[in-house]
Amino acid sequence: MSLHKHKPGFSLSSKLFAVFFSVFVFGVAIIAVVVVPQLKTRLTDQKLRNLGDYATLYSDSYLAALNQGSSRIYLDLLTQQYAERADARILAVDSSGALLSDSLMGQGFDPNDYSIAKEAFANGTLVTSVSSINGRSFAMAAVPISKPDPVSKKNVIVAAIIVTSSMNDVESAVTLVQWLMVAGTAAALVLAVVVIFLVSHIISRRIRHIESGAQQIAEGDFDIKLPVKSRDELGQLAMTFNDMGSKLGSAFQQVDNEKRRAKVLLDDLSEGVVGIDIDGNIIVANPAAEGLLGREITVPCSLKECLPDEIYELWLSMNPEHPFREDTFMLPRERAMQVHTSFLSDQAELVSLLVLRDVSQEVKMEKSRRDFIANASHELKTPLFSLGGFLELLQDEDVDESTKEEFVATMREQVDRLSDLARKLLDLSQMDSGAIDVRASRVELKDVVDTVAREFTAYSVSHDSRVDTSALPEDLVASCDPDRTAQLARILIDNALKYSPEGATVEVSGSHNGKSVSFTVADHGSGIPTDELSRVFERFYRGRAAGRVRGTGLGLSIAHELAKLMNGAIEVESSGKGSSFTVTLPAGQSLSAGTAAGQLGKV
Repeated sequence: MSLHKHKPGFSLSSKLFAVFFSVFVFGVAIIAVVVVPQLKTRLTDQKLRNLGDYATLYSDSYLAALNQGSSRIYLDLLTQQYAERADARILAVDSSGALLSDSLMGQGFDPNDYSIAKEAFANGTLVTSVSSINGRSFAMAAVPISKPDPVSKKNVIVAAIIVTSSMNDVESAVTLVQWLMVAGTAAALVLAVVVIFLVSHIISRRIRHIESGAQQIAEGDFDIKLPVKSRDELGQLAMTFNDMGSKLGSAFQQVDNEKRRAKVLLDDLSEGVVGIDIDGNIIVANPAAEGLLGREITVPCSLKECLPDEIYELWLSMNPEHPFREDTFMLPRERAMQVHTSFLSDQAELVSLLVLRDVSQEVKMEKSRRDFIANASHELKTPLFSLGGFLELLQDEDVDESTKEEFVATMREQVDRLSDLARKLLDLSQMDSGAIDVRASRVELKDVVDTVAREFTAYSVSHDSRVDTSALPEDLVASCDPDRTAQLARILIDNALKYSPEGATVEVSGSHNGKSVSFTVADHGSGIPTDELSRVFERFYRGRAAGRVRGTGLGLSIAHELAKLMNGAIEVESSGKGSSFTVTLPAGQSLSAGTAAGQLGKV
């Protein structure tokens, strides 16, 4: 169909042509009026920022060289080096406008051309501008240099660094863009006229079908199918449109599935996750966050109202320049929470994210580590100081044999104390590293405890005390490591005897508990205060009742670890008139069932 057969008038094709042509011309005009000036402004601003950065960078180097008393020649060389890097002219002038240094060695310098230096002196900060010198435009940046006055000790501006560069590159770029725009516009205009006339009358007849289909898809009907009446472009468009509808339906279904999957994952996280929008409202919060914060969060909820002030202040301190913040806050009941804030984007609904972690255990372990080092140092220092003192006395003083024997005996006690401390520290170290191999076998607890009790016969006689194991059943059999069980019993009996008064009896009893057995070591000492019961198994911890009783505070810690290694447990009770420690171990098989032996494993 030729163009001259179309009737003039207000047909749809004519309207489409008029609209397309008008939009095209208007767009070109907008580009010519708005884009080109904005392009020039942005290129100019970028050039000024670059010069400002170079001026600031060079001012630091120039000030350093100035403070070192560098010569004028060195300063000129330094200026030339920076000028080559910046592809610009760099000058240094004083407050009177006199030239201090110039990358062009003062060529064509006129103080009146660089009035920007006066602005820098007056403002005391970086100044940028575009100035004209001999009919040419130059971009300039000036930054003042200040140094302490030797008399007043105040910073005094002593010079200004000026970085200047011709605007020819900006003007050339803008001119090139303008020329390309004119050429492109002319070519596009000719092509647009032809294309518009060819396309407008075709799409006008079938556009309504596509519009109708688009409307139905916009309303959520992704099953709509447009009729395909031909294999031309519009036919292909209809086919593509139908395919798009199917894919959009699948995509939306996938998005819904991903949302549900993300919600499940978010709900299963042990860390609390809080999502925040641009207005500072919580729009996402998983159950872990509600548990850590101790309150229910109904979204949307104001961040300031739903979170503690400390977390809110941490979130406020975040910005695009510092998109990540992290801090740890102490909560009531010796709890600690680590909060990590992340800035995501200010162009989406979810702007920032808070991740909350309960780090109470980590904080407690760090405190225990510090206490461990401090206590170990203290326990080592005391006997070492004592040994050093006695050695000096033996070396420097003329002492008789009886005094010397007394010194040696005391030194032997301190050496034994150090040996005991080293042995216990080694045991704890091996337990922590998993180097202790615990092998379970059938163990008759009565035999093990009786053997350990006989080791304390001499101590019991000297203190008029005794260890009574008569309440320990003969048939009490455990599945455990005999050597480690003996070590555990030795610690408990030794502890009970040390804290019992002279003439007291330490009682050892036991019982069957179904799949486990237990034995209890009870003393009649002063007991353990209630507020100290939860700490008796801490390393180096010695309660107020310890008094002058010698010890390292490690025995019960080792006992606690040994019980755990043998799949058992140890508990303490105290009524104020003595204390009892109960060790529970897995029950062993009877003789008829054979011997229970096996590897408990390395921990």
